[in-house]
Amino acid sequence: MVTSLTPTMRIIDFINEGIILTDEHLNVVDHNESIVKSFKVSFQKSVKITDVVSFSKMNNALQIALEDSVFTEQLPVYFCTTKIECKVTTFKDGEMVAWIFENVNEVKTLESAKADFVSAVSHEFMTPLGIIEGFLTMIKDPKLDEKAKTDYIERSMTQLKRLEKLVDQLLSLSELEMKSYIPNFSLVNIHQMVKEAKAEMDYKSKAKNINVILDVPEDLFAYTDGTALYRITTNLISNAIKYSYPNNEVNIFAFEDENSIKLSVQDKGIGIKAEEISRIFERFYRASNSSETNAKGMGLGLALVKHLANIINAKIEVESRYTMGSTFTVVIRKTNHTLSRP
Repeated sequence: MVTSLTPTMRIIDFINEGIILTDEHLNVVDHNESIVKSFKVSFQKSVKITDVVSFSKMNNALQIALEDSVFTEQLPVYFCTTKIECKVTTFKDGEMVAWIFENVNEVKTLESAKADFVSAVSHEFMTPLGIIEGFLTMIKDPKLDEKAKTDYIERSMTQLKRLEKLVDQLLSLSELEMKSYIPNFSLVNIHQMVKEAKAEMDYKSKAKNINVILDVPEDLFAYTDGTALYRITTNLISNAIKYSYPNNEVNIFAFEDENSIKLSVQDKGIGIKAEEISRIFERFYRASNSSETNAKGMGLGLALVKHLANIINAKIEVESRYTMGSTFTVVIRKTNHTLSRP
């Protein structure tokens, strides 16, 4: 289906760069939404572009534009009192002068993030692939006995499952970041959902002899996306077990107050350093002390948790004391649907 542009839909409002249109005397004639949102510029009391924007070669840029040429250069620009490195392009467009500002800092940050992402993904793929290649090479040895072959095949399958999980998490993250995931809201029984999530993680808790204790009212309901909340919960339980010492316990409890329903997963494990808490939801980020419990992972679980929480309009609160444990709480805002539960 083709959508026609209405009078209130302008081409310049679909452009990411900030755009200001002036006359030859620098009076502001028009601007797009990006200059307001991205560069925090307000035109309520502004008549001239120089009231809100300034840079060292501004007069030169205007002169070049009035001569029907194009000025383009990367330089620092002041938007009111905020200094931003920009690529500035100025040219004459009919009776008006167009001033286009591209935030170079954002481009550099994006390029750096892309490079870091590719590097991290490559590392995560290369490690299990290298292990599998080593096992397959040894399996080809005609002198290898059947017991050793079986062992190497099973260990190769473990690495393949690791790769499969990595691909699944990357696809899930991509779906969430592209905003193609459509939440399906309904009344969810929190007790039943947590009970099922705990059962899925039983194999992990049993392997470390960790007792997972539930304290969730059976009649507690939330109006939310059940699938998303289930994935959030399993990730939080998995992390709590992963970063706990053997022979310990993990507590899962939930309650409601006047405005929200809160679901918490609490462990008594290694905790998180205060300076690292702000980074734990980044893709591929792993806390510096994660090796203390031999925790294995790719650093994607909490990134998924963050995106899923945003989609269902929930918040994730973190309380942690280094070496003493962490509590992750999902805060779900109450709605009229929640109040009319069965």
